[in-house]
Amino acid sequence: MHHQIAKYDLQAPCLTVCLVCILLLFALPLTCRAQLELRADKQILLETTHGTQTIKKGPGNQLYVLTRSVKPSSSLWISDYSGSSMRMILGGGPEPTDLRFPKDFAVDRGGNAIVVDAGLIKMFSPEGKLLSSFPSDRPQSVGVLSDGRILVSGLPKDGLIFVFDRQGKLLERIGEPVRVEDAPGPGFNSMLNIGSIVVDDDDNIYYVFRFLLTPTVRKYTPDGKLVAEWHPESVYLEQAIEHAKKTYLANKEKESPGGNPLLTAGSFDTETKTLWVASGPEVMQLDSSGKTIQSLELFLPNGGPAIQTAGLLVDRDFIRAAASLHGTFEFLKPH
Repeated sequence: MHHQIAKYDLQAPCLTVCLVCILLLFALPLTCRAQLELRADKQILLETTHGTQTIKKGPGNQLYVLTRSVKPSSSLWISDYSGSSMRMILGGGPEPTDLRFPKDFAVDRGGNAIVVDAGLIKMFSPEGKLLSSFPSDRPQSVGVLSDGRILVSGLPKDGLIFVFDRQGKLLERIGEPVRVEDAPGPGFNSMLNIGSIVVDDDDNIYYVFRFLLTPTVRKYTPDGKLVAEWHPESVYLEQAIEHAKKTYLANKEKESPGGNPLLTAGSFDTETKTLWVASGPEVMQLDSSGKTIQSLELFLPNGGPAIQTAGLLVDRDFIRAAASLHGTFEFLKPH
């Protein structure tokens, strides 16, 4: 009898501890939970393994991918959804109808590619024909609304996003740049406000700040009203912030604007109605209040090294991450 009592007394504390551990696990914020490692299932878009800039989806679930390099030259490709059947619609060259120094692109509902290229915004048909072009002040990122209006961001001074019609007429400005108190001059402040544009299926506009030392995402309505500002958090981001701060301080001493990007890409998942943002090898899914639902670290199919994400596309089935050194990889999306 004494033996049975002793056994019961040992089990009870264990059960209590286990229950407490489970309760604590669910009580902790999502950002405190362990980051999951995700290994790529395969590499796709094999013709574009060098200098990959970003990947987007067009009509009919076609994939568009942009590369920037000297040899082989910059290029824009269209593929089927599997990423295996590809055709190049644009190559590099000195002519206005060629790609010279592309940085970003968007795809409209007609399948036309709107490309940021060498200080110009160029629109190409799915066959690669130049439809129009207009200049913009040092453009960096581009987006497009369902009615065809074109969104352009550059080195912000008097607005984060410039809205143009299809002919290049400036219609309005969206967003106020963040004024960084210790920035030594307007050049530094503009650099810290550089961002990427993401548009969801309701035409809401997300501005993902690339260099701001507090990771920041702003959400605007289609008419330019600010409705939310989010500050993603993760263990990886904390480390990246410390590294970026050191670089920023070193550049301040040299009076040379520049820095390490913290949020390197963004994508809106229409199935879950959530925004995904990347920070190097990490991708984070954010809910409607900007809180992190899950955080994943992306690795090559053989388990290493981690992928430095420059372009991101998330949909119902897959996470597709593009990296300038390795190309584009496909991951089954965790549910």
